[in-house]
Amino acid sequence: MGNIVSLAANVHLTRRYPVSIVHFVTHRCNARCSFCFIDFDDPNTFRNELTVEEIDRITTSLGPSLQNVNLTGGEPFARKELIDIARCYFRNTQIRSLFITSNGSLPDRIEKFLATLTEEFSDRKIIFSFSIDGFPEDHDRIRKIEGLFENTMKSYHQVRRFSQNAQANISITVSHDNYATAPNIYDALIEKYGVRSLTVGVVRDEGVYRIPMEHKRAIHATYSALIGRLLADMKSGRLEGYDRGSLQGRLMNKKNALVYSIVRDQYMEPHYISPCRAGSLFGIINADGVVRPCEILDRPLGNLRDYDYDFMRLWQDKTAQETRTWIRKTNCHCTYECAWSFNILSTLRYQPALVAAALGKDV
Repeated sequence: MGNIVSLAANVHLTRRYPVSIVHFVTHRCNARCSFCFIDFDDPNTFRNELTVEEIDRITTSLGPSLQNVNLTGGEPFARKELIDIARCYFRNTQIRSLFITSNGSLPDRIEKFLATLTEEFSDRKIIFSFSIDGFPEDHDRIRKIEGLFENTMKSYHQVRRFSQNAQANISITVSHDNYATAPNIYDALIEKYGVRSLTVGVVRDEGVYRIPMEHKRAIHATYSALIGRLLADMKSGRLEGYDRGSLQGRLMNKKNALVYSIVRDQYMEPHYISPCRAGSLFGIINADGVVRPCEILDRPLGNLRDYDYDFMRLWQDKTAQETRTWIRKTNCHCTYECAWSFNILSTLRYQPALVAAALGKDV
């Protein structure tokens, strides 16, 4: 009970410690998606990755409130030490879930990862999100890996069959490459390929990628239509969401619905809605040890190597404090879904809807 109270106090009052971290364990990737934010032409992109030993030291200093870590890339399974990196987080923190964002191209590595870690840490959740952009030929063309669609579906069903503490979903990112076909692949994933858990994202300006303006309205229209269908299909049971029989599952489903609505409403005309918790409850660790408040904001807080791998010392240092003040005073806003998850969970205006959902009342 004490842990729950201290976590709630941190989320709603002090906001001193991160609740969730996205760790880019590598920028190496076997795909070359047109909308990727990584600059693969820059030779510095692939240098100076944190070693497992460095990550082990960092994970001992992430504070008492951390609940979730997202290991991503690049392609996270491009790092052969990914099992050891995940072990660092499971052993050295109290996280309840590990989220893996992957293109699904390496099912053998994914199977080994699951077999090892679900046995060693049977009380933790491992959640995979695999990306599909189109039908097999289109998907392989967009991401430039032959046979990728087949391997991604193999990885998805492999996780689904594995155990109760492993979950998987397929994420469709609506972009200029697929806005015309995304509704059709949505139906095919359910009806032909047996997908039971789907999420929908929308491509955004980031890094070296800029959305072609002539496509932006069409992207928005497709995204809006798909999230409407997704929420209806979850309500009818055609798709699964989080467990509606549990309080946590109902909260997460409602939180996701709110995120969809906010991103939809902000995509064409960005505007401030509520405070952003990036840099306080949520943050990014880059592959080279640089910590940032989010993926969007180009305001690095420092490099963990310069802080003797002490995350909280960096998180509470002057640069981080000044950045949080800047975010608050400038009403910083965007459509970054990961940050919005924690903005919703920690902001008073969203609490009535979350409480009603927790009680089983759809609002």
